[in-house]
Amino acid sequence: MFTVQQALSLNPLTQAKVVAGTAGLKRQINHVTVMEVPDLIQWLKGNDFIITSLYCMKDDPDAQIKLVRDIARLGCAALAVKTNRYVKDLPTEMKAAANELSFPLIDIPEHITYIDIINPLMEHLLDHTAGVLRQADMAFRWLQEVILSDQGLEAALSTLQRLVGCDLTLECPELDLVLSAPKDKEPLTPLGLETIRYLHNTCHPIFLVRNREGINVPSLVIPIMCRSSAYAFLTVENYQHNPGLSATSQAILDHGTALMATEIMKLHSRAELERQHVNSFVEELITQDFKSDTAMMERARYLGLNLTQPCLPIVFDVDQFWRSIEQAELTEEKVQILKLRLQRDLNSYLKAHSSLPFVVAQRSDSLVILTIWPQGESSDTIIAAAYKMAQDILLHLKRAFPTLHFTGGIGQPYTGIRNVGKSFSQARQAILFGRQAHGRRQVFCYSQLGVYRLLCSHSDQDELLALRNEILGPLAVYDKKQSTNFIETLAAYFRHNEDINATAKALFVHPNTVRYRLERVAELLNCDLSSTDQRFQIYLALKIASLYPFSSNDTDS
Repeated sequence: MFTVQQALSLNPLTQAKVVAGTAGLKRQINHVTVMEVPDLIQWLKGNDFIITSLYCMKDDPDAQIKLVRDIARLGCAALAVKTNRYVKDLPTEMKAAANELSFPLIDIPEHITYIDIINPLMEHLLDHTAGVLRQADMAFRWLQEVILSDQGLEAALSTLQRLVGCDLTLECPELDLVLSAPKDKEPLTPLGLETIRYLHNTCHPIFLVRNREGINVPSLVIPIMCRSSAYAFLTVENYQHNPGLSATSQAILDHGTALMATEIMKLHSRAELERQHVNSFVEELITQDFKSDTAMMERARYLGLNLTQPCLPIVFDVDQFWRSIEQAELTEEKVQILKLRLQRDLNSYLKAHSSLPFVVAQRSDSLVILTIWPQGESSDTIIAAAYKMAQDILLHLKRAFPTLHFTGGIGQPYTGIRNVGKSFSQARQAILFGRQAHGRRQVFCYSQLGVYRLLCSHSDQDELLALRNEILGPLAVYDKKQSTNFIETLAAYFRHNEDINATAKALFVHPNTVRYRLERVAELLNCDLSSTDQRFQIYLALKIASLYPFSSNDTDS
C-alpha cells in the first residue's frame, strides 16, 4: 500500500508542507490527478492524490471548503495546492474542514511543477501496481471459475468476500435481490431513495454509515455498472477511510464487480423476458386480442392469477410524460430505462405491501396493475379497498419519482376473462373524465364520477356550452360586473346538499348572507329554487361550468 506519508518522502514532495489533516497521512494513493476545472469530482475514482492551483475557484472560499468535504467523502487520498500564484493562503475554514475529516491538505512551493510531482509518484505506483495486478489476476481467475461454472451470485459474492477479507452485501433493488457474505447475517437497512438516485447520477463509490439492527456500520457503497447505469450496489462493510482498502483488495473488487455485472445482467435479461411476457399478456387481455380463453387462463395461472375470481385493473397515467422527459433532456435509451424503473419499482412496492395476486404491466405512458380479489366480495367493498390501495401507491410514486406526476383510475371489478378489457376502459375513462373535472395527481373511480361520465363523453361541446350559458350566463355576467361570487355560492350550496348552515360555514359567511345571495340568484336567473326540475337544470349547468369555466369572452356584454 502506497500512502500519503510515503509520497511525502519522495523528492520533490519533501519540500511540501502538510498544513492540515495530518491524522490522515496513512490514506492510500492509487491515482494521481491534476484539477484545474470545477467539475473534476465526477471523474475521480477514489484514493486520488489531487494536485491543483485552485484556479477554477480562486475567488470562491466557500467552493474551496466544499471541495475538501466532497473529495474526502469520495475517499480521495490528499489535496496538494500550489499557493502564491492564484491563491496566496489557504483559508482557515478549509484547513479546519481538512482537520475535521482527517484529510491531508498539502501546501506545495510555487517553484515545483506538476510534472516534478507526477513522475516520481507514477513510477512508485507502477512498481507497486505490477505486484498488485498479479495477485488480482489470480483472484480474478478464481472468481471467474465460480461464475462460469454457473454457481450463482451467492457463491460469487462469498468467494469475493474471502478474497478481500471484508463482509459484503449485494443489493439490486429492481430485482428485489439482497445477498450477504457471510450469508447468515441480518440484512442492512435498505438504501434510501436519495442515496440510490445519487449513486445512479454519479456512478462513483461513496462512504456511508449504514445500519443493521440499530448498529451503525461504516461502509463503502460501490455502484455496479451495466450499460452505463447502476443496476446493483456492493457494500463493503466496516470500511474506514483510514487506512481504506489495500491496493490488492481494491483491484480484486474492480475485477470482481465487473464479473458480477455480467451475472447481474443475466438476471436482468431473465427479468426482462418475464416483463415482456407480462406486458404482452395484459395487452392481449385488455384488447381482447386472443382466440383461446383456455390458453389465456393457462398463461394467467403461470403468472399467479386466477381469472375466475373478480379482476380489477388499476391504471396510472404518467401526466405529461414526454414534456417531463424533454425537460430532463433524456435520450431514448434513458427514457426506456426510466420506464423500466417505474414498472420494477411499483412491482417491488406491491410485493412488499400487498397480499393480493397481481401483475404490473407497462402500456405506452401508463402503468397497469391487474389485481385479483377474493370470491364473494361485493363490488363496493372491492372498489373501496382498491381506492385505498391506489392512494397509497400514488403517495409512493410521488416520493420515489418526484419529477413525474401521476393520475390513477379504477373501473368496476368483473369476473370472467372477457370482461377485463371493459374494466380497463372504465379505468381509462375515470382518468380522462376525472382529470378534466377535478384536475391531475389524484385517483378517480369510474363508479363515483356520476354525471361527469355523460358530460365528458358528450360529442358536441358547443351544445354543452350553450346549455351552460343559457342557464348560468346572466349570473356569470353579473358576477363579473359587480365583483360578486354568486356562482361560487350556488355551487357550494349544492355541494353541501342544499344545507344553508353548512354552506355558510364552508364560505366563512353568516347563514343570512347565504339566504340573501340565493334570493338574488333566483331573481337574476328568473327561477324557483324550490322546483326540483329547475334545481336539476342549474345543478347540471354548474357541472358543465366546472368542466368548462366561464372566460372573459363569455361574460362580455
